[in-house]
Amino acid sequence: MEMMSRRRFLELAGAGFVVISLTPLIGCGGNSAPTGNNSTPADNSTPASDVGETKPVVNPGVEPLNIVLLGKDSKIACNIIALKKGYFEQEGLQMGIQVVSGGFPEAMPALSKGTADVLPFGSIPTCTYIGQGDDLVIFGGTVANGSECITLIENKDRYKKASDFKGKRIGCFRMETGHMVTKSWLRKQGLKIGPLSEGNDVEFVLLESAAAEVAAVEKGEIDMCFVNSGYGVNALKTGKMAVAFHPNELIGHEFPCCRQSTNRDAFVNKRSALIKFEIANLRAYADIQKDHEGTISLICEYSGQDRDYVESITYGKGDYRAAMVFEMDPYTDAVAAFYADMVDNGDIENPDKELIKAHLDSSIYKTALDELVACGENLDIYNQLLEVYRTHNTMGI
Repeated sequence: MEMMSRRRFLELAGAGFVVISLTPLIGCGGNSAPTGNNSTPADNSTPASDVGETKPVVNPGVEPLNIVLLGKDSKIACNIIALKKGYFEQEGLQMGIQVVSGGFPEAMPALSKGTADVLPFGSIPTCTYIGQGDDLVIFGGTVANGSECITLIENKDRYKKASDFKGKRIGCFRMETGHMVTKSWLRKQGLKIGPLSEGNDVEFVLLESAAAEVAAVEKGEIDMCFVNSGYGVNALKTGKMAVAFHPNELIGHEFPCCRQSTNRDAFVNKRSALIKFEIANLRAYADIQKDHEGTISLICEYSGQDRDYVESITYGKGDYRAAMVFEMDPYTDAVAAFYADMVDNGDIENPDKELIKAHLDSSIYKTALDELVACGENLDIYNQLLEVYRTHNTMGI
């Protein structure tokens, strides 16, 4: 597989930010009520005075934060719920939202150059940029796991141990984490990765999209393929395909999928805003755990996706088990391990596996979580998240 190059990402970010002016409601978790008829007008301006002047309202608690999104992807469920329910507003954020159509090649330069403060998608692009010298920081999570292996329905139970993969050709595409962690696991089990024609045990075949992968499986050109969470829903509808396994089940532990990344300037100078961002996301996370119907409705409204599909990928439905787990925790230990896997797999050229540690932070998330615990809301959920945090962040900044 060819080395990932920064040149694969670099394109000019063409879309501008849509600024949403949000007025803060000061209080624990943003839940304090506004002050009756004295609340700030929605247009952020005061009523005209007796002499006809109009003066801007000064809201020192409002902090700007710019986020770049990849289309209407429902992976960012916590962001979607926080936006739809006004949690960013209630925490005192003025969100600038940029939606790009060009994917990571458009989003990564925006993050790296500082026209965006937060990118809540991807771990591979951020790790790649860090490996090539960019000063980015991973400070939170979006999704854990989030990958599934698709094969012909008659082969769905064939892949349980490393030896089952010997002699197989496996389809993958670049921006998908499951194939990378599985490749690393197979290598650690003693299998040689490379073209089968050269005497190797397992061959990974790079294809341009999930659709191309599934088509190749159906034609018998490859034995299986790794796709992002949710594509299995569509594959199963063919009646010919099945989900063989989720990589986290095969390798025996969860792995980081989409992360929340920022640049060093925002990390240093917008820390307060990033904490507020995480508080809003964590409030949305609690809603996702408790209110399935409301969550599905809001994601459908935001994304325009079919309700059946949204329910399947969010919670699972019928025989389909959701591959992704919504997780705001930064999982710094797991990201460091994933970065090392990328180095060992040849996806990052710089051999220094320790480099990633200076670009991981768990303190922003922990501060947000501590604040919500102190507020006393949803303690069953947030205390459990504290236990998860202690397990998965032993080396964060």
